[in-house]
Order: sequence, then structure tokens, then C-alpha cells
Amino acid sequence: MLTIFTRSVLLYIASLLAMRAMGKREVGQLMPFELVVVIMIAELAATPMGGVGIPLLYGILPMIALVVCHGLITGLCMRWQPFRAWMSGQPTVLMRNGVICEKQMRKSAIDLNDLMESIRTAGILDPAEVGTVVLEPGGQVNVFPKADFRSVAPNDLHLTVPNEGLPLPLVMDGVIQQDNLIRGKLSESWLRETASESGYPDLSSVLFLCLNTQGQMLIQGKGSTETDLKSVLPPERAVW
Repeated sequence: MLTIFTRSVLLYIASLLAMRAMGKREVGQLMPFELVVVIMIAELAATPMGGVGIPLLYGILPMIALVVCHGLITGLCMRWQPFRAWMSGQPTVLMRNGVICEKQMRKSAIDLNDLMESIRTAGILDPAEVGTVVLEPGGQVNVFPKADFRSVAPNDLHLTVPNEGLPLPLVMDGVIQQDNLIRGKLSESWLRETASESGYPDLSSVLFLCLNTQGQMLIQGKGSTETDLKSVLPPERAVW
């Protein structure tokens, strides 16, 4: 029993490392050749896991070979566009200027129900408002409204707004994010003092605290249903 448990743990770690070596992608964003590698890794891990008499190397070595092959194919895709187009495919336009492209729909095995679902998922109820629909190589469907129906942007109103960068989480579930403090050139004493002014003298009682590029701090305590947002730094200081 202990042998089976140990083999399962080792194969799990090996599979996890193999997937991590392939890079960060969601399952829905995997290219066809990447999906094949994932399925084969799962099969290779399952075989030695179920058969105690099968050496672990019979599962681990093929995993390494698959990761190497994946790296080679990925490198070729990055350096040779025709190979990438052949391996991964190209974006397919399913709707152009509000008109459904029947030929491309049939070629991509997408029916009208799938198309309407993608349009609704994009937050558009009326298909008459859709200008372009693109099926990406990874399987995602992107929907773009006609110009007359798109949301108004500040640029349309000739307004100038400051650029927004990524907010900086400083406390998560009561734990100080030291790397982000260093990145923001902030001290722990400043953080504790600022949180205390918002009614949280003990940071362990803070569920979430972050700082945006406008110098505003958002804080929420554990068990609280309310958040507090206030300015704690000048915008020119909130740069990281």
C-alpha cells in the first residue's frame, strides 16, 4: 500500500513538473499539439501508477521526451510562421460587417447555436449589433460590436484620463506581501500605520489591502461586508 502511495505521489510531481515546463496556459487555450501532449502525459502517469511491476522510469522518461518535443515544436512555431500556421491554425472570421460567413462556419464546425451563445456570452443580446466575430486558434470566440454600438470611451468625448497601472496587493488574508512592499518602495511601519488609521491596528485581521496607481488604498477586514477606499499617497508617488 505504501509503495502504491509513494509511486502515485512521485508520478503526480513528475506530471506537475512536466505541465509546468510547458508554460502557463488554460486548458481552453491549448493548441492541438499541446492538447495531445497533455493527454499523453496523463496516460503515461496512469500506467505505472496502476501497475506496481512497471518501473517508474517507464513513465517519467517518456514524459521528459514529450516535454522536449513540445519545446522544439514551440520554438519552431515562434521562429517559422508557416509552421505555426500549420500546427496551430489561424484566426477564422465567423462574422464580417454583421454578415455570417457560412463557409467559415461549416469549415470550423460551428453552428448558429454556438455563434449565438458566444454573442450572448460577450454581453450582446441583439445579433444586429455585432460587427465581427473571430474564432481564435485556441478555440476562443471573440465578439466585436459595430462601431455604432460600442461603449463610449473617454477619447470619444475628447477627455484625458490618467493611465492606470496594476494595483499593488500589500496584505492578503492577513499576510504582508513583502515583495510588493519592496516593489512599491514602502515600509512595513508605513503600512501598519496606514492600516491602523483605517481601523485595523492588527494586520492579521485584514482580509485584503491593496494600493492603486492613483495613491488610493482599498482595505477590507476579515468577516466584514464593507470596504474602505481612501487616498494615502500622492499619485506621483504611486509608481512601481
